[in-house]
Amino acid sequence: MQIGSIVKSTHIAVPAGALGIVTRILGNMAMVTWYEGHPGASRKLNTEPFFLEDLIDTGDQIPSPSNSMH
Repeated sequence: MQIGSIVKSTHIAVPAGALGIVTRILGNMAMVTWYEGHPGASRKLNTEPFFLEDLIDTGDQIPSPSNSMH
């Protein structure tokens, strides 16, 4: 998993069917921006920190300008 990875989760804080984009990774946590469905094609929900173990990498990735973030 890396910045720009599209993820899903079965965590109770994530609505069923929501997909997220990892925007930052720090240690064993990631900031994830969640969307109702596919990112860019559905409504943005929120951005929250999640433990990496609670995220499921879909194998998809978006090109992200946040790769240059410090």
